[in-house]
Amino acid sequence: MRASATVLSNNILMRGKQDDEKITPMKLQKLLYYVCVMYVKEVGHLPISEHFEVWQYGPVLASVYAEFKPFGASPITKYALNAKGKARIVDESCNPVLSSCIEYVWSKFKRTSAVDLSKRTHQKGSGWYAAFQRNDDAIKTEDMKNDTTL
Repeated sequence: MRASATVLSNNILMRGKQDDEKITPMKLQKLLYYVCVMYVKEVGHLPISEHFEVWQYGPVLASVYAEFKPFGASPITKYALNAKGKARIVDESCNPVLSSCIEYVWSKFKRTSAVDLSKRTHQKGSGWYAAFQRNDDAIKTEDMKNDTTL
């Protein structure tokens, strides 16, 4: 079963809190994108039940955008909550591949700014770039598999 994008967001936000790294909504979107790119390269499909959309500043998950939109360009200070008001995370012990993807992307990009991550997703060779060139609304899994910007 694939995870909810907002639940996976909490795994990244948890790392930010542990490492005292601030994560804005835009930075979260790009970190999620690269976690998913790495996962697709390893497993062949997305770890989440939603596709990334092609937005002006790079790949965006609509549910994550809606959840964290109130923070604007400011750091996110709370976790995504489910309908019962509880914050959940993906149990990484049940999916060691996903865990290693999160850990790799976090260690590589945790100190990279949202703007720099956005610029990275715009480079030729990214899944976003390929979808943007075709004027697609969403990034195909195959484009993510072929992303060379990670």
